[in-house]
Amino acid sequence: MNLADPAPENDVVRLDTLTAEHKEVVLATGIAESMWQWMPVMPTGTSLEAYMDHSLDLKATETFYPFIVIDKATGEFAGLAAFERVSRTHRRLEIGFVWHPEKYRGTAIVPATQLALLTRAHAARFRRISYFVPEQNDRAIRAFSKMGAQREGLIRNYMRTAGGTWANMVVLSLVGDEIKAAISLLRDQVRALQLA
Repeated sequence: MNLADPAPENDVVRLDTLTAEHKEVVLATGIAESMWQWMPVMPTGTSLEAYMDHSLDLKATETFYPFIVIDKATGEFAGLAAFERVSRTHRRLEIGFVWHPEKYRGTAIVPATQLALLTRAHAARFRRISYFVPEQNDRAIRAFSKMGAQREGLIRNYMRTAGGTWANMVVLSLVGDEIKAAISLLRDQVRALQLA
């Protein structure tokens, strides 16, 4: 199964492949200020535009699949996410570059995005899904842990951020049946948030 086509989706979100046409929409959001703390330095620079260009360049490979998240109820831009460092040989990938506008945090959009990503990865027979999260990003670490991702360790000075600091990265993962358990948990969480 292809990781990006058809678009991963569920009742709440659709993840369309990021294209150059989405650039204006993304640049018009508050993502630059929000991501600056965690955005890695790109080979082409440290601006959000450089991030977008780099993502679009990497999309040409078989190892990076960037998405724009669409709120299916409104058709609005609701975030970004990506499959990265994809290895079909070893059936592993990472989920990263996840960001949602402030208004969607705490809503069904956030777990629905993870649900769409995990469901597609599982259907494509991936056996390991990793998350590399800056050590200071407690909110993301708690969220991934809550859905069952196991903390594997800390990689020190792994990444230089656009702000000039060096980030230690916490490695979390879901393997084998943990992926199915996370999908089930996320389904329940999305339903609960829809009913709230």
